[in-house]
Amino acid sequence: MIFFKNVCIFILLNVMRKLGRGKYLTRKAFSSRRMLERNFPKSTNFNFIQVGANDGVSFDFLYEIVVNRKSSGLVIEPIKEYFDVLVLNYIEFENIVKENKAVHPTQKEFSIYKVKKEAYDKYPDWAKGIASFNPSHHEALNIKTSDICEVLVACDHLMNIINKNDKNKEIDYFQVDTEGFDYEVIKMIDFKIIKPKILKFESVSLSVEDINSVCNLLKKQNYYIFNEDNDTVAVDLKKIRLL
Repeated sequence: MIFFKNVCIFILLNVMRKLGRGKYLTRKAFSSRRMLERNFPKSTNFNFIQVGANDGVSFDFLYEIVVNRKSSGLVIEPIKEYFDVLVLNYIEFENIVKENKAVHPTQKEFSIYKVKKEAYDKYPDWAKGIASFNPSHHEALNIKTSDICEVLVACDHLMNIINKNDKNKEIDYFQVDTEGFDYEVIKMIDFKIIKPKILKFESVSLSVEDINSVCNLLKKQNYYIFNEDNDTVAVDLKKIRLL
């Protein structure tokens, strides 16, 4: 029934576009925030995984969604400084597991490059959220190399972390923000074990080749894909209502 209604919405939007109308309805349908609010109303169950969670609050709307629902899930953040704040922000949520690791397909330890704490005042607040495996990632963001430090972090395969910590494999929402490593993270998903209803990743830091590859991978899993600002969103139209 959900899929049939979504097909009808696509037909309606297509007709409205031909008439030069439908911009508001399109924005309403293809908004990850509105999708979550529509399909998982306040005080209902919500199970999620967030890879690259930072402090849990900064830089996106997910925290507001989580705290207003009966939420469970897994938040993964490798930088200890951010992880400690993440734990405090979710301290009242016993069903949200906090994992202080990076996600990597093979390594147990790996270097991450982040802005030095003493340099935070030199840059906008978003500079705290650019920690990356790529040692030159900061250059595209006009951050001085002298303000970057190397941090060795613990790592594990994504599915090892999920199988260890998240007993509920019915994932409503999966979010990735790893500053250029998102495709590698998504490649680690075993879709036979988990298939998120909505999957969102930061695509702005990926190469065109990687964006095409990850979108093809997700299309093979029967996701519908759309772009949203600096991100790409994949939706299971059999389980998620567009309107």
